Amino acid sequence: MNIKQLEAFLAIADHGSFAEAADRLNLTQSTISARIKELEQDLAVTLFDRSRRQVQLTPKGRELLDYAAQAVRLQDEIRQRIGSQQALSGVVRIGVAELIAVTWLPAFAARVRARYPGVTLQFEVAMNPSMVAGVRAGDLDIAFVIHTETGAELQARALGTVPFAWMAGGGTELPEAPMSPEDLRHWPIIYQTADSYMNRLMSSLLFPGGAGRRGGTSCNSLAARRSLTMAGLGISLMPVMTAERDIEEGRLRLLPMDPPLVHVAYEAVCAVTSPALGELMALAAEASTFLKA
Repeated sequence: MNIKQLEAFLAIADHGSFAEAADRLNLTQSTISARIKELEQDLAVTLFDRSRRQVQLTPKGRELLDYAAQAVRLQDEIRQRIGSQQALSGVVRIGVAELIAVTWLPAFAARVRARYPGVTLQFEVAMNPSMVAGVRAGDLDIAFVIHTETGAELQARALGTVPFAWMAGGGTELPEAPMSPEDLRHWPIIYQTADSYMNRLMSSLLFPGGAGRRGGTSCNSLAARRSLTMAGLGISLMPVMTAERDIEEGRLRLLPMDPPLVHVAYEAVCAVTSPALGELMALAAEASTFLKA
């Protein structure tokens, strides 16, 4: 019995399929099958019921599940605490908020490559809800997300805060007097998509009571929202750090809000207490260009 066999066993148990487990581990299906065959021969038991379309654990397989997970976690801890920095290796799947993807993600990837050349990073740019769900389901190892109440089952590390501001297209006529969120209700709003954290934040700022939101334009892309705003199709709450040049060159205008900025916190989250994943989240905190407390 070895760790690679146990990793294959856990991947099949998670996905219910030899093919999906092979894809998850970047291996061929024949390699996965061979590892499970060797493991079953070593233990002299059948671990999976293969008679159905989706393979299922046998009673002995379910009994092995916790032991296998503990063994893999222990290997990570040994590598981190006892082994050299070169010991961490394999595929790490990371969900990434779009703002991070267009700012300091390359700096993070460079740090990981320099310290852990054996690690292969797989990034997926997505919205908060799907990333948090992906971490909980085991489809993602880590997610870089907007801070949200994730519960005690997820480990979190702060990545800093980002000032957001309400913006309009450069040709928009704006009042000179300070504006309140209530004043914005009469303007066309460009929201993020309905299931996103930013959509809920914008709605809560405009309609604190939770009622009265009018229809508006929505888009799941920060870059597209910026383009729609520059075109004068509405106003939107966007990060100042990615709009500074557009503001300087007159393509975007800051609304005279009181207060002028909304600070949004970001964090890295993972589902298991793993020193290896903790080290990668620490590297993310180092690479982050967001404001630190």
